[in-house]
Amino acid sequence: MRDWLAFLRNERGNVTIFTLTIFMLIMLVLFMALFNLSTVFVVKEQASDSAQQAALAAVKPIYDEMEKALARYDQSPMRLKDEAYIKPFVDQAEASIRASHPDWARSEVRYEAIDQVLSSWLPANVELLFYVQTGLAQAAPKLRDVVVTILDANHATVPGSQIVVTADERIQVQTSVRFRSTTFDFSFMPDPKHEEEVYQTGSSRQIGFLHAAGGLFLSSITL
Repeated sequence: MRDWLAFLRNERGNVTIFTLTIFMLIMLVLFMALFNLSTVFVVKEQASDSAQQAALAAVKPIYDEMEKALARYDQSPMRLKDEAYIKPFVDQAEASIRASHPDWARSEVRYEAIDQVLSSWLPANVELLFYVQTGLAQAAPKLRDVVVTILDANHATVPGSQIVVTADERIQVQTSVRFRSTTFDFSFMPDPKHEEEVYQTGSSRQIGFLHAAGGLFLSSITL
């Protein structure tokens, strides 16, 4: 009888140990699943921020070149016969926009003023159109360099990222950040070296004069 009771106690102890082991394994699996799930959200946010920052910064080379195009137009010998200078119109539009939107950033106000004036002057003004199209052609490689620099600084995956101009005249950047699952070196976990790219897309402000300048100035660029 004593042997039987000892056997039962031993079996109960084994069952308890087995149950606790299973419980700990389940908790470990749940912890790793939650950890990897939270990591996915962090990686997704990183990819989204990278794409958005790159898209927003990509418009600066375009408007920098438009400032040069406006200056070339006003400094052209043709102004000796036609004194219709464009910069005063841009400055006037800028002042009006700033008064209407005092909370806008200075660069956004300037960009909107350029959009409005170029949209009203193009494509009828052939000389101005030439300077604008030349500026857009010069902006394209600079735009690419800006996007690459920002994606690299944010540790996004540069190879395979894309830059496009959308139908509604926005710069769109699609990029990704590599996600690596974590198993904390437990070999019993399936596919411990799982990796994948988490893709996200960001868009810039609308570049309002592109339609008047003759359409899209660059095709899709794959980095």
